[in-house]
Amino acid sequence: MAKKISRRAALRNISAIGIGVPMARWFGPSTPQVHSAESKAAGAVVSKPMFSVAERNRRWEAIRRIMARPQWNLDALLAPSSSDKTYPRYLTQIGGRGGSADVIFPRDAAKPVHAYTGSGRNKSFWSKRLGSWTADGKLVIEEDDGSKPVIARLKALGLDRAGTRIGVAKLTGSRFDPEGMVPVTFLDNLKAALPGVSLLTIEKWGTDAGPIDEPAMVKSAEEQDAVRRSAAAAEKAVETIVRAARAPAKTQADIWFPTYMAMFAETGEDPTRLSIALDQASNATLGAPVDDPLKAGQIISQEIDATVQGYRAQVNHSIFVGGPSTPGYSYYKTAMDVAIKVLQDSIAFIVPGKTTCGQLVDHYAAIVEKLNADDRSGVVLHSSGISNLSRPRLGPTNSRGDSDIVLVPGMAFDFKPALRMKRSAVEDIGRENRVVQIGEHYLITDKGAVRLGRRALAPLTTEAVE
Repeated sequence: MAKKISRRAALRNISAIGIGVPMARWFGPSTPQVHSAESKAAGAVVSKPMFSVAERNRRWEAIRRIMARPQWNLDALLAPSSSDKTYPRYLTQIGGRGGSADVIFPRDAAKPVHAYTGSGRNKSFWSKRLGSWTADGKLVIEEDDGSKPVIARLKALGLDRAGTRIGVAKLTGSRFDPEGMVPVTFLDNLKAALPGVSLLTIEKWGTDAGPIDEPAMVKSAEEQDAVRRSAAAAEKAVETIVRAARAPAKTQADIWFPTYMAMFAETGEDPTRLSIALDQASNATLGAPVDDPLKAGQIISQEIDATVQGYRAQVNHSIFVGGPSTPGYSYYKTAMDVAIKVLQDSIAFIVPGKTTCGQLVDHYAAIVEKLNADDRSGVVLHSSGISNLSRPRLGPTNSRGDSDIVLVPGMAFDFKPALRMKRSAVEDIGRENRVVQIGEHYLITDKGAVRLGRRALAPLTTEAVE
C-alpha cells in the first residue's frame, strides 16, 4: 500500500532538490501573468491542438504529392506510435502528454486517414479535441493498438494487394536512429500478414528527404506562429536563468528547475529540451538537472527548446556569473562579441532561394577562423519542428547530408555559433579557453532572414544593474 504524503512534506521534498525557493520566487505575484489564445484554466495555459482544417489539408496534399513521385510511388504511409511519435503527430496532431497513435495514411485522398490511439479513453480524449479534423470523415480516430488492427485496416483499405508499396516511418533513419525504431514483433507481423506488400523506409538525406521530412521543413503561416511563440518562451527562459543565478542558487539544478517550469507555464507543454552546462558545451549535461556547483566566474551555456503545439524553437545565450570585475569576464566579453559578429555576418550571407545550408555553414566556419577562434558548434543550424522533424540540422563537420538543401521562404531555424577563442588572440583565466555560444531563431522570407527574438544580442551577466 502506497504511503500518503502530505502537501507540506511534498513541498519539503521539492525544496530538497533545489526548486522550492526559486519556484516561489519566479512564480509568485511579481511574475507577469501568462496569457494564451488557446485555453486557460485557473490562470494557467493549457495545451490544445489548434491547427486548422486548411492546415491539415495543406500538409496532407504536400505529403501525397511527394508520395506520388516516381522515385517514391507509395500507396500509403504507416507511422507506428511505438517508433518516433513525431510522425503521427505531424499527420494528425495526436501527441504530447495525451499519447500517440498508429496512423495509416493512404495516398488516395478519397480514403480516410485512420489513427489507432489505444484504449477507449484515449479515443475519447482525442475525439473531443480534434473535432474539426474528424468532422468531414477524412480523419477517423479508433481505439485499439498494435499490429492486428493495423493489418485489418490495411486489408479493408485494399492495401494488402501484391505490389502495394507502404512507407514506414522510422523503419530506418537518417539524422537519428540509423537502424530504425519499429518494433521487431510489429514488423514481423506485418510481413507475415502482407506477403506481397513492400515495406519501405521514408527518410533520406538531402533535398529529396521523404514524404514527411521534406514538407515539414517549410512552415506554413500557422506553423510559423507556433514557432514564434516557442521562440518567445525560450527567450523568457534566458531571463529566468539570469534571475535564478542571482538567487541563492548553489547548483545547476537550482537554475534548471525554475527555467523548465517557466517554459512549461508559458506554453502548457513540456519543453522539448533544456540542457544547461557550467563552463562546458551547452549540451554537455544531456538535458538533465545535475548537482554541478554554481560559482562566480563561470559561463552558463544552454540549449533551450520551448514547445508550442509540439513545435520546438531553440535559443542559446551564454551568461557570465558575476559582473565586469569578476575574473574571467574580460575573456567572456571578447568571445561573446566575436560570436555575435559571426552570427550577424552569417545571417547577412543568406540569399533566400539560392543559398544552400552547406554554403552557409562553410561561410560561418571561414568567419570563425578569420576572427581567431575555433568552431565548437557541432550543429550550428538547428531547424524548428516537431521534435526530430526539425531538419535541416548541420554544422561545418556534422550532418553534411543536408548540405544541398536550399534555404527557402518558410524555413525557420536557430543559428547558434559556438566558439572558443584561440589563446594567441585572448587568454581566459584557466589553462584552456572556454566555449561561448549565441543562438537566435530566424524565419526565411522572400526578402531575407527575419529575426524572431527581441532580447539584446550582447554579453549578459548575472550581476544586477543598479
